[in-house]
Amino acid sequence: MNFQNMGRALSRSRRAVFALGGLTVALVAANLMLSAKLWSQSNQVVLVPTTVSDGMVARGTVDKGYVEALALDAVYAMYNSSPRTLHYGRSTLERLSGPAERASILDTYDRISKDITERKISTVFFPRKIEHNFASYEVVVEGDLATYLETTQVTREDRRILIRFKPQAGSVRLAAIGKISAEE
Repeated sequence: MNFQNMGRALSRSRRAVFALGGLTVALVAANLMLSAKLWSQSNQVVLVPTTVSDGMVARGTVDKGYVEALALDAVYAMYNSSPRTLHYGRSTLERLSGPAERASILDTYDRISKDITERKISTVFFPRKIEHNFASYEVVVEGDLATYLETTQVTREDRRILIRFKPQAGSVRLAAIGKISAEE
């Protein structure tokens, strides 16, 4: 091997080492930037398990536990939301609502969903008390509604929610859900 060939081989190996070193520096820099991004952001996901079990309406009598579970499930679906869990809430309300009332309930939910998505907020409802009026198929759930921006709570307010049901095919279906004022 002569001196010129050795010089060219050394030059090629130096370029390869520099290229490999540059690539290594770029990969380390990318990993550091990704780590900084993950460190600086926070995600909040509200996971609420469904509580509805089997139940029936028989001869005008309502299974209290079943209707209470339906009411809580509807409240959680409507008011425990974040931009990433909106599909779950919508599908739950769609499943619980009666065919005649489904469109109006989902329209209300879609309006709330649009607001949650635009403002990038999360809402969580904490129930305190449940009142029943089985004669008119109504349940009132009283509690606190907290609103979060990222992981910071920005508001917390008392909320009374009226859930109306409608008997249908041996069971009950969600007919309406909405906030009621403190005077009612």
